[in-house]
Amino acid sequence: MNINDLINKFVEVKALKESLNEQVKECNEKLAAIEADIMEQMSNAGITQAASDKASCTMRQATHPAIDDWSAFYDYVRANGAFELLHQRLSSAAFKERWEAGEEVPGTTKTSLWELSVRRK
Repeated sequence: MNINDLINKFVEVKALKESLNEQVKECNEKLAAIEADIMEQMSNAGITQAASDKASCTMRQATHPAIDDWSAFYDYVRANGAFELLHQRLSSAAFKERWEAGEEVPGTTKTSLWELSVRRK
């Protein structure tokens, strides 16, 4: 394939991906609505397990964290060295802003990668 064919193929596959992503989004919305309906019916029936001929489901209560006060949370993390409570990932946009302002962030280096930008006509 020549460069023209590759670019056109890229646009074609990207459009397919976008279409599939839209379908996945619609499926996720339908699944969430059905899940809510199942849970409502199970709650109304006072049960935590149900089954059909194709599947069984169990409803259970799970505990998940929510931050009410980020300052207090960060103070706790720092004071206790509890950095495992955080994800280890960088915000590229925040770093770019600091670098453009001339600020250096200790413990980091800039790396350069080639990126391809493709715009449809």
